Amino acid sequence: MSRVNADTFMLLFSPDLESAVSSYHYMQKIQEADRDLLVRLEKAQLDYQGEKIDQEVLQKELEDHKKILGFQKAAKNELLRVTKNDEKKYQQLLAQSRAEYEAIQAIIAGKGQEEEVGKVSAGQRIATIIQGQSCNSNGTHLHFTVRKPGGVTDNPFNYLKAGISHQDNSGGDAFNPSGSWNWPLDPTIKFNQGYGADTIAIRSHTVWYNFHNGVDISSLSSSEVRAIKDGTLYRGSYSGSSGCRLRYVRVKHADSDLDTLYLHINY
Repeated sequence: MSRVNADTFMLLFSPDLESAVSSYHYMQKIQEADRDLLVRLEKAQLDYQGEKIDQEVLQKELEDHKKILGFQKAAKNELLRVTKNDEKKYQQLLAQSRAEYEAIQAIIAGKGQEEEVGKVSAGQRIATIIQGQSCNSNGTHLHFTVRKPGGVTDNPFNYLKAGISHQDNSGGDAFNPSGSWNWPLDPTIKFNQGYGADTIAIRSHTVWYNFHNGVDISSLSSSEVRAIKDGTLYRGSYSGSSGCRLRYVRVKHADSDLDTLYLHINY
C-alpha cells in the first residue's frame, strides 16, 4: 500500500472522515506489528546462524580430537610393538630420536662435513633412501628440507607441484603442494609428516620436538632420490652426541639462493 501512497488512498476511498481516521490508525498498528515481526525474524535468523557456526566449530574440534586420539593410539601400539614394553629399549629409541633432531638442526645450520661432488641436473639420481630403521631414523623415509640463506627453512609444499599421486600416512597433516618443482621421489608418494609446528605428531605429543623443519616422504615404487633443480651437489654427514653419523646430500640451486637437503640416504 505504501507504493500507492496509503494516506491519500484511504482519504479518497473512505466513506467519511471518521472511517478514514480509523483506517489510518489501523494501518499504523499493522505496520508496527510488521516491523516487530521483521525484527524478531531477523534476530531469530542471526541466533540460528550463530548457533550453526558454533556447532560447526565444535564439530571440527571434535573431529580434530578424534584424529589426535587415533594417532596417539596408533603411535602407542607401534611403540609397544617395537619395544615389547621394554623400558631400556624405549630409552634407546628416545635417545635415537633426540640424536636425529640434533643432527638435522646442525646440518641445517651448516655444521655438517661436506665435499663437493659437481654439477647435477634436475631429475638426476643423487642418492637412495635407507631402507628400514637406521641409527638416525625410525623407518624408511626421506626428510626433505628447503633452506634459505641464513639457515632458515621453508615449507617444501610452497615449491613442489600439485597433482602428484600420494598415500597419506600422516594422520591428517595438510598435503597442499602449490609450486612448480618436480618431486625428489617417484610416485606414488607416501606422506608421513608435514612441515611446521602444527603437525599431528606434534599436537598429539607423540614426538618431543615442537617444530618439524621439512616433510617426511617415501616412495611406494622406488628408493631413488633425484635432484629437484639444476645445481651443485654436495655429500655430507654429521656425527652428533650419540656417535651416529647421519648422511645427507645437498643441492645448491643454480637459479636461486636456495638449497635443498635430502636426509636419511645412502650415496
